[in-house]
Amino acid sequence: MNLTIILAVTVVLAVVSFFITRLNKKAGGFLTVIASLFAFVGLFLLKGSIGGEFSIFYFSFKITMVGWYFALIMVLAYSMTSFFNPFWMDKMMYPGSYNFMYLLSMAGTIGMFFAKDFITLFIFWETVVWSSTFIIQLGKSRKASYVYYVVSAIGSMATLFAIMMAYSVSGTFVISEAFAGLSGGAAIAVFFTFILSGLAKIGIFPFHVWLPAAHGNAPHTFSPVLSGGLVKMGAFIAFLSVTAFPAYEIFSGMFKVMGTPFPIYFLMALGAISIIVGTLMAIKQEDAKKLLAYSSVANGGYILIGILMLDQVGFAGGMMHLVNHAVASAAAFLAIAAVAYRTGTTKMSEMGGMIHRMPVTYIVYLVAIISMAGIPPMGGFVSKWLIFQGLADKGMLFLAAAAFFGSIGSFMYVFRPLSAVFLGQTFTRDLKKKEVGFFMMLPMLILTALSILAGVFPNTILRVITEIQASVGISPVTLAENTIVTVNGYLDAFRVFIVFGFGFTIAFVIFIVRRKSKKVELMDTYTSAEFIHTRELLHYSSKFYAPFERLYDKAPDTMKLYKKIAVKIGELGNLTESLFYGHKPEKTVFWVMITGIFVVIIGGVV
Repeated sequence: MNLTIILAVTVVLAVVSFFITRLNKKAGGFLTVIASLFAFVGLFLLKGSIGGEFSIFYFSFKITMVGWYFALIMVLAYSMTSFFNPFWMDKMMYPGSYNFMYLLSMAGTIGMFFAKDFITLFIFWETVVWSSTFIIQLGKSRKASYVYYVVSAIGSMATLFAIMMAYSVSGTFVISEAFAGLSGGAAIAVFFTFILSGLAKIGIFPFHVWLPAAHGNAPHTFSPVLSGGLVKMGAFIAFLSVTAFPAYEIFSGMFKVMGTPFPIYFLMALGAISIIVGTLMAIKQEDAKKLLAYSSVANGGYILIGILMLDQVGFAGGMMHLVNHAVASAAAFLAIAAVAYRTGTTKMSEMGGMIHRMPVTYIVYLVAIISMAGIPPMGGFVSKWLIFQGLADKGMLFLAAAAFFGSIGSFMYVFRPLSAVFLGQTFTRDLKKKEVGFFMMLPMLILTALSILAGVFPNTILRVITEIQASVGISPVTLAENTIVTVNGYLDAFRVFIVFGFGFTIAFVIFIVRRKSKKVELMDTYTSAEFIHTRELLHYSSKFYAPFERLYDKAPDTMKLYKKIAVKIGELGNLTESLFYGHKPEKTVFWVMITGIFVVIIGGVV
């Protein structure tokens, strides 16, 4: 398969889907499924072309192993989520525009990952940013798209500055050549401005504010793509920043923390802070989608730390966590979208008891959160284990403590939707709800199977990662059959699966053969002489962790800080307007003349 064909067909089908949707909404939705699956299969077959280079118009591409890896993860999220599109068309504002932007953003991600030069990378990056912005505002709040765009614009402008500076020094836009030609202060400036866009896109503190806004308010059929796919674009920029850009060599003469140059350790510390902030904020959310959005902040911290370690084990863990989080997060968001499809809400206090109405969706969410929490035998356990091994080997106790806190805290926040949405009391209006159809259930089952397979046979993914490590000069992680070998020990994932499977089987047998508790109606309850007249009075999901939340209830809020800064900038703007502009044009002319004279004088002196 040729990358040109994949990009051309995707863009053409994006345009066609717009017109098809205007004629038949559901047909337009099915077209996004066909286009996404075509792109995924095409990329899968593209592996045989790794190493090839070619140009389309003014765009230059190079098929690399890491580009293939990232693109396959991204398009997997797009293709699985697209199965929901046909059934949401009637609920969608401007469905034709949505389908067009959906496929256009997918084409943008593919082109970005295979970009050979900065111009190609930047144009395709902006294609994704703009199309995503328009999609997000089709959801519940236009304000969410503004927040997303502002944070993305900060990253975009920083990237553009880095590109122009790199070109001015090296004289080329080719990524590998431009980075290799940098040194001194220019190299430091390019590194930090370039990686800034990655931090913003992946949602690293303090740029994390867009994730709950965008994920929580975007259309339910796009949130899985945002979390499972688009945030991985930031991880790709982080990867380029420490591989294509010789960051460790540039900073080798600087102060080191545990053998790591301080600038890189500082970025890893931001990842650790993101783990803590994302975990604490996820625990206190009342909306299931915002809860999962903050979990993406935390998991983005794990990915950033792993990639920046650039070592044998931790780097492999970070790269593998890209897959595990993409699969688990997409599955969890799709499960919540399925529940929202039946109930019309994502507020946990407005749902309950859905395990009896949607048992398959419950299992999908259960497996997803087990993986996200890093519990064996799911894929998330293996990647987090590798990251922990890398941190332990380097002696980075602070980062390891933050990572450990995030894993423990994730038990709390992933359990909340499980208890409130699926195991809580069923609302009266939901007593006749039923499971979604097979077509919507299929992608959730596929993602669930992938989470399990990644935990049982992790070396399938790790063998690809070893090829990536070899291509960037890192010693590949040691693999032996189904065993992962590190300095501090080894992991046989299949044996772990057997142990957990054996324990589950015993528990299941006990459940089957032992006497069951008596089943009674929900309203058949003793209430100390109080009359319970509706099921809703038995619901308890609101303020689920109130005692724990009070421990950090008065902690600083990043979003409130940004709002205060925005107010002060507005006040400064009003002051400037009152001083230099007004109803009297002569005042404006006077200040323009003074400014012009000042510029001429300064120019003459220089």
